[in-house]
This record gives sequence, structure tokens and C-alpha cells, in this order.
Amino acid sequence: MSFVRPVDMDTTLNYMYKTLKPGTERKLENFNGKRKISVFRGDHYLNKITRKLSDPPFTLIRYMRNTGTAADPKLGTATIAFKAPDGDILVYFDQPGDSMKGVLLNVFRKNFLPYKKKFANLMELRQDDYFKLLLSRLTGKDFTTHGINNVK
Repeated sequence: MSFVRPVDMDTTLNYMYKTLKPGTERKLENFNGKRKISVFRGDHYLNKITRKLSDPPFTLIRYMRNTGTAADPKLGTATIAFKAPDGDILVYFDQPGDSMKGVLLNVFRKNFLPYKKKFANLMELRQDDYFKLLLSRLTGKDFTTHGINNVK
């Protein structure tokens, strides 16, 4: 009896970077009507774009740079962008593909001053109370009491 091992998303994205022509977009998912997932291949990067089809709509863009070669791409997340109707959250990785080397948070909200803060890693950012408060205000969900990883 043979078993089929599922392919992880990083392997799929590396393959898509290798096979897609720059300037093309490919849809990955729109099965449940709740979100659309697609990828866009640029010259030296790949964007994984997740659009939540809710009211209000949200968009999460994972910008990945190729740190490998053209023949053997190794995509590393360089920036995560969360776009909401009343503001944007941008998280820049100091070293693409390694969230443990430091991240920079930028938050832009309508009618508020921008917020910028440096964190040692992505886990520290997710535990920051002010970040959770900003995220709660942008999404309308309460991240302050349960944390980011516990909200569905």
C-alpha cells in the first residue's frame, strides 16, 4: 500500500516561482466562498495574496523574495502586509525567511499618527498588547483578551 505525502505550501510556492513567468497571477483557492487565494510572480519575488470575502473585506499579502537561484528557488518572507478599510499593518523581516532575526512593525490608520516599533522576533510582536489593540480596532475582533493565535 502506498501513501501520498501532502505537499507543503512552501514547496508549492517555490515550484510556482520557478514555473510562472514574471508578471503573471495564478489562483490557488476559492473553494468555500469565504476567501480567495492567489499568487503573483514578479521579477525576483512572489506575492501570496489572501482576500477575505467578508464585510468589511481584508487582504493579507505575503511578499517573498528569492534567496536561492533561478533553478533552485528558496523563497523567504520579507514583508507581510495586512490591508483593512481603516488602516494597514506592515511587518518587515530583517532577514527574509527568518522571523527570529528581527521584525519591524509599521501601522497606518486613518486619522491617526503612524505607529512604528522594532521587535526581536515575530512571536514577540504577536504578544505586544498595543499591537493586539490596534489589530482589534482594524478588524473588529477582540485580540486583546484571547491573543492572536486563539481567534478563529
